[in-house]
Amino acid sequence: MSTLIEYTTFQPTSRSLGSLAAFVSQHAPFTQYEFGPVMKTLLYQLEHCTHAVAMARDPVTGELTQMVSYVGWVRTTDDVARAWLEKESRLTMSHDNHDAVAVTILATDDPASVMGLIRHAKKMNVGKSVYWKRYFMDGRAPSSRRVVKKGKAGS
Repeated sequence: MSTLIEYTTFQPTSRSLGSLAAFVSQHAPFTQYEFGPVMKTLLYQLEHCTHAVAMARDPVTGELTQMVSYVGWVRTTDDVARAWLEKESRLTMSHDNHDAVAVTILATDDPASVMGLIRHAKKMNVGKSVYWKRYFMDGRAPSSRRVVKKGKAGS
């Protein structure tokens, strides 16, 4: 499926929010999350252009027809993101002077599109450290990951 993929962002419209909510809500662990916090997160990601989407093209018409992957993040600081990963505090946003991003949502129907989606998101966050937690569907405890940019404190 991933040979006809385009990576993009959505404009902050109610239609975009509805499309993202419908897509994300079909993927675990988001199927178990409360409606309000997920919608608030998606709205933030739309309004601040802190998301990327993989869209499949119809092989005949070439039109974008289906969302196949979504990644969204929060702008924050290295200190806040490190504490969040180590479960010492909640993740908070930084509207100014953010030097890191924390991925909060990743959902996919096409695992082959994820690497391209991540490359697209990295281009949108040049020079930022990236933090995320990986949740497993088999009951294993979440694992924390980070890619701290060279020259950052603590790297």
